[in-house]
Amino acid sequence: MAGSRSQAPASRSIFTKMVFLFVVVAAVFFVFATASASPPRDDSSQVKLATGGKEMICHTDVLAECYPKVFEPTTEFQQVHEDQDLPPGLHVRLNIYTGLREAKINDPNEELPAGLAGLPVDSSVVLVDQPEQEEQQEAIIPKGAPAYDPAGVVKDPGAHAGGEGSSSAITFHESIALVKGVAVGQVGAGSGKVSLTEAEHSRFLDALVEIDDVAHDIYYGLKLAEDHAITRQLLCLMSGGSVGSDSIETRGHAAAQKASAAVAAATQNNPNALREIAKQWETYKASPCVPAGGSNATTTTLGDVIFGPYVAVAEDSKATAAWTRSRLLAINGLLKNEVVMKDFLARGGLTEILRLLVDHEGDAAYDAVRQRAANLVHDNFLDESMGADVALWPESAVVGGEPCNGNLHGHCWSHHAQQLSKAHKRDKSHWSHELVKGLQQRKASKSGKSEL
Repeated sequence: MAGSRSQAPASRSIFTKMVFLFVVVAAVFFVFATASASPPRDDSSQVKLATGGKEMICHTDVLAECYPKVFEPTTEFQQVHEDQDLPPGLHVRLNIYTGLREAKINDPNEELPAGLAGLPVDSSVVLVDQPEQEEQQEAIIPKGAPAYDPAGVVKDPGAHAGGEGSSSAITFHESIALVKGVAVGQVGAGSGKVSLTEAEHSRFLDALVEIDDVAHDIYYGLKLAEDHAITRQLLCLMSGGSVGSDSIETRGHAAAQKASAAVAAATQNNPNALREIAKQWETYKASPCVPAGGSNATTTTLGDVIFGPYVAVAEDSKATAAWTRSRLLAINGLLKNEVVMKDFLARGGLTEILRLLVDHEGDAAYDAVRQRAANLVHDNFLDESMGADVALWPESAVVGGEPCNGNLHGHCWSHHAQQLSKAHKRDKSHWSHELVKGLQQRKASKSGKSEL
């Protein structure tokens, strides 16, 4: 019996070993089968498959979520994944709302989005329409993010119509037509003057505001300059030309101020618009520009009034000062062109600036105006760091002529600047001190010694 009992444990040991070996073999087979079913992954967790001769990229084990390594374009825009290769010659755009890159087959005959016609556009990055309101609500927008504004797209010329201070909606093109007298409906048969009712005058001022607002855009600033009729009218208005046979001075200065702002907007940092104005400058100068309150019998041209005088109106000094300040800003923009600069100097523009500085000493309403006038002289004629050409400053028109007290001859700039500087010696920040310094430096650069 002892022998019989000793054989049982050995039999069970062999059986146990066989079961364990079977389990190990089954586990190895299962691991091998699983590894064979799942594609090998690289370090970036991407999977590359040879499917129908195309190399695919997979980030999950779901085959339907894989996509070709080389982007396959169609005639419709599709999302381009970051790790996809793009064939050359496609139309690629960036959806700035979703931040996704999209591409399709390039169509050279495809029209640009409305408002971009005629503008240089990089076809590799263009903008897409704003999603519908429902889609916007679903999108995650950071708190405090600015309102959607498709950067680079020329804004609708009527986008600002009916804004604050505007009594009625009016578009850019309607504004131009109105200012030229086309849409007013009351044009004198032979006089060439427009008689405006109160309501029409209010709309007229709205039109000038709209032109000013839109003309800051480089595209529309150029379009405004290319319309020679409206440019001539704005130049006349800013110079004090009449806006109607029955307009009173206050209303006339309001229109002149807004016209000045529009000219300044169109010429500021817009060399193409400025060149367009310069090409027509001789024609503009020769055109009639009837002063407010005058008549067509008064033979006055735009060239006679464009650079002054800056006439004060005692009844409304603040309104006149506001107009003059805007007018100086417009003239400063025009002077960036050498054709206009040459005419400014030939017509005594600098003398009129000096008159403005001297005649309004002590008038608080003109403090900001005179500051701008002094800056115009400094930036265009005295300060080379601001791009001024000191050689443009005219030599004394009168050598050994009349004394400067009470006179505004060309050689009297230093005299009057010093007098103004002495009157404001306690105010170290007053513009007159900088003006004297600039005149001294200009003189020193020419003669090698200080003027004083």
